[in-house]
Amino acid sequence: MDLHAQLQAAWDHVRTTYKPGTIELTGVIVTQIVGFIIPATFYMLIDVLFPRFSQRHKIQDNHRQPTRQQILHCVKVTMFNHVWVVALYTLLVYFAGLDYAFLNQDPIIPPWKTFVVDFIFGLLAREISFYYVHRVLHHPSIYAYIHKMHHKYTAPVAFAAEYAHPVEHLLANILPLTLPLYLKGAHFLSIIFFFVFELWEAAADHSGYDFLKLPPAELHDLHHEKFRVNYGTIGLMDWIHGTDVVG
Repeated sequence: MDLHAQLQAAWDHVRTTYKPGTIELTGVIVTQIVGFIIPATFYMLIDVLFPRFSQRHKIQDNHRQPTRQQILHCVKVTMFNHVWVVALYTLLVYFAGLDYAFLNQDPIIPPWKTFVVDFIFGLLAREISFYYVHRVLHHPSIYAYIHKMHHKYTAPVAFAAEYAHPVEHLLANILPLTLPLYLKGAHFLSIIFFFVFELWEAAADHSGYDFLKLPPAELHDLHHEKFRVNYGTIGLMDWIHGTDVVG
């Protein structure tokens, strides 16, 4: 049995065992744990478990790194953002009923080609939407009230990826990730796989380490250091608008 057939068999088992609402709520929780919380925790532990390796690969100088108290505060706020997202989705599932699915839970999972197309579509759609939302959040009339909170960490750590005002977390972190593929009608599994990748990318981009070149953490690290550069996620929109250099 090939991998696609195994995935289809596993999906058949899940669909016949659990209700659509339970599947979606579980998917939301698992993707946050697997895609963000576990990787972000790993990045944070590098400094403790492998101090020499950490010193060699830190992008910014040690004197710019946040204190232990600042890091703990960051983790608390970020975990709160995860909790309210799960709570909100739980309410939606509760009122809609466990027999209702917000996302496409087609019994037949798509071929690999569709997974790839959905991934590329989601990547580009997120790059475009996040770039413009991010630029708006940097506008002087808005920045101090919302986005300034995220820039508290000029030398970011992994958990700082979702250290954000609730309004920013919704507009910049959640909607650019979820809305394009939802409107496209992508399969639930396709969306879940994309979420896991993007959440990991966010943690890696904010990790403060340069040992992974994809994603290139140096790009977003420079944004936190200099503010007016690298507003996007993969660099495409910054290249188009000329914001890929400090200005």
